[in-house]
Amino acid sequence: MKYTGTKSIGIKLPILKEGDDLATEVVNSIIKASKKEHFKLRDRDVIAITESIVARTSGDYITVTDIAEDIENKIGKNKSVGLVFPILSRNRFSNILKGIAQGVRKIYLVLSYPADEVGNHLVSDRDFYNSGILSTEVLTEKKFKDTFGEPKHEFT
Repeated sequence: MKYTGTKSIGIKLPILKEGDDLATEVVNSIIKASKKEHFKLRDRDVIAITESIVARTSGDYITVTDIAEDIENKIGKNKSVGLVFPILSRNRFSNILKGIAQGVRKIYLVLSYPADEVGNHLVSDRDFYNSGILSTEVLTEKKFKDTFGEPKHEFT
């Protein structure tokens, strides 16, 4: 009887740039890792790579300036925009937000409340409810710390 399910191993690749041969780099890195780390490659193994490395090596990405120009052309430089519950990511959202900010006059940003920059809740729903803070008020860092203490989330 088999007692394990799917196993996942992260493979470190060299830093790749536009024009690099992604397939060759991935295959070579997997073969090197399997020899160095003593794991076997088998028929029907699945190799997955992130979309970001595919985009980087194929040159299929945009810059903050590209975002700003697109937003300005579609909305207008002197306009305001609202972003409501955007999908947040440590490595993408800040650059997207920077591009939007460069393309408009003002941004109204509504995030999951109270949560960190990627949506991880900093306090339980019960503690937030019991605090008496309204979900419509601006919660400054000082008021948060005075009410709840230091954030206790493992990633914060």
